Amino acid sequence: MDFVLFKEGPVRRFLLLALFLILTGCSSSDAPSREEAFGDLFVPDQEDTIAILTDILDKNPMDDAALRQRGNTWFQAGEWQQALGDYTAALEIKQDAKTYYNRGVVYAAIEEFEKALEDYTAAVKLDPGDASPYFNRGIVLSRLGRTVEGIEDLTRAIELDPKDADAPLNRGLLYLDIGLTDKASADFDLCLRLDPGMFEGYINRGYARYKRGEWDAAIEDFNVAVKISPMNALAYSNRGNAYSKKGSLELALKDLDEAVKLDGRDPQLYNNRGGVHGATGNHEKAAADFSRAIELAPDFASAYRNRGAAYHQLGETTRARADFAEAMRLDPANVDSIPAEYRN
Repeated sequence: MDFVLFKEGPVRRFLLLALFLILTGCSSSDAPSREEAFGDLFVPDQEDTIAILTDILDKNPMDDAALRQRGNTWFQAGEWQQALGDYTAALEIKQDAKTYYNRGVVYAAIEEFEKALEDYTAAVKLDPGDASPYFNRGIVLSRLGRTVEGIEDLTRAIELDPKDADAPLNRGLLYLDIGLTDKASADFDLCLRLDPGMFEGYINRGYARYKRGEWDAAIEDFNVAVKISPMNALAYSNRGNAYSKKGSLELALKDLDEAVKLDGRDPQLYNNRGGVHGATGNHEKAAADFSRAIELAPDFASAYRNRGAAYHQLGETTRARADFAEAMRLDPANVDSIPAEYRN
């Protein structure tokens, strides 16, 4: 019987959307910035800042700037609801673009995207020359399934701040989402001209090249990504998948082994490595990898299909039939990928 035994899992790309959504800040110095991270506990400086600002507000509860700054401090501490309360109180006193923007960042951080969208839109209306609200609104729009509108906002952000490498990086990701790989690749080129050391630019440009079937060019980008970030599993995983497409299975296995060492909890890595084992004829190792993928992700339909194919090759038809049945249950839209003799 001839059929495709091992469908390769998708090559994942490094999505920065959520990260920049949280960390991107206004141009104002009192807003949360991209470089800031948020801990679970207060540090002394944050406690002192809260105390000072609370004292100021006790004396003048209508000080909207102090409310916004205290909201920023709560935000840095990861205290989302307190931050929202202070930003909302500040906006009741004064409609301000920076405050709307900052409250939108908090709403996005807690995944209340419709509210974030409203606040970013208010910020844009009040200060249409600031790139940051366009940047974050574009990402929120994409999270809401409005990718084309998101691209329009990121385009405006690039026009307003042409030196920011993050905007073309994220616009490129949105172009990838709608299948425009040429436009995506051009954006990643721009990103890397602006920031030649950006790991994510190489990973994503490599992915765009992979999608176009340019295996060697993709591998070149993944090579640079590995040099920049040698402990990142995704760089090895993507390069391994590209080697697999080229038929360089030994190199593919070497990279996927390294990816698994670095990130042993990712079911897609096991699924992809299992596919390469199957392509080399080692169906026992393939079945073991698919089993591990299923342990980590019990609803992983592709892993069930692939393990069913491995069991079929090993002559374990009862197990194969059970796995194919589960794959069809989990993913009925892809029933045609199941061998005809196992569909009943």
